[in-house]
Amino acid sequence: MKKLFLFLFLILFILTGCEQDDKEEFVLGCFEENCKLVYDGFEYLTYQPDKMSQTGKVSAEGNDFQYRLFNHDDYVTHGNSLTNGFKIMKRENEQLRTVYSHNNNNEGIYPFAYINGDYIFSVMDYSKDTQKFVGLFRLNEEHKLEQINTEMSEKSESIFGVGISAHDQIYTLLYENEKQNLYKTNLSLSEFELVAEDVNRPLSTLFDEVCYTKDQKLFCGQKMIKELTQDTATAWVLGNRYILEVDETAFYTVRDLDEQKLLFSGMDFIGFDIKSSEIIIYCDGDVKILEAD
Repeated sequence: MKKLFLFLFLILFILTGCEQDDKEEFVLGCFEENCKLVYDGFEYLTYQPDKMSQTGKVSAEGNDFQYRLFNHDDYVTHGNSLTNGFKIMKRENEQLRTVYSHNNNNEGIYPFAYINGDYIFSVMDYSKDTQKFVGLFRLNEEHKLEQINTEMSEKSESIFGVGISAHDQIYTLLYENEKQNLYKTNLSLSEFELVAEDVNRPLSTLFDEVCYTKDQKLFCGQKMIKELTQDTATAWVLGNRYILEVDETAFYTVRDLDEQKLLFSGMDFIGFDIKSSEIIIYCDGDVKILEAD
């Protein structure tokens, strides 16, 4: 009887171990050589360079999304808008591999900042009717989340997950009076300096300033960079040198930041990728490469 018990325990241990390994091996992205990962602002897509065409989404689930930090996508998060199930995934070439699975399906995890070589994530609680900011966490060398000591205040409690950093400067959006207000803050959340009220995403950066859109204008810090057309849906500053605008029909333009000279434009915008020395614009039927600082 004792031998039978040990045998059953060993089988259970092996099966349990296999299940854990399967969870750790959750991989998204490219599984063929001729394939690139492309981010469209909401989720990752796969792209076939030789045919210059999108081949699909990295996840077949309709409510799955990926969230990445502007200019820093070594680690991204993956979750479902209905069931959560958030994971932190490491980008390895053209694949995303799970390094951390969150054990609370009532919470969401979002990239918040990249400070002194550390990836910082915000955690939000969705267990009740309204979202609640839980805190900031650092991803350590063992790929575990360590909570950072932060000051809880009326301001910090208005954080709804979105953050961006540039040259160790941290910016975040607060939901106040039914508006998205943009603030400069710090890692302890002890200071909040208003940058602009009622702004629109996406956020990007110009050196150590945060860039955003408001009233169909593109701003970086307090400075208005460019007036946008009424058709413009999203706009980014890329590589401290370029302005990328995309409208609702996926028509895009790329302009020089300083002189705002049109460099090129096209249809069927899919997404972009920022490398150390270049910025790649992916479209259906075309790929453009820009030099990056």
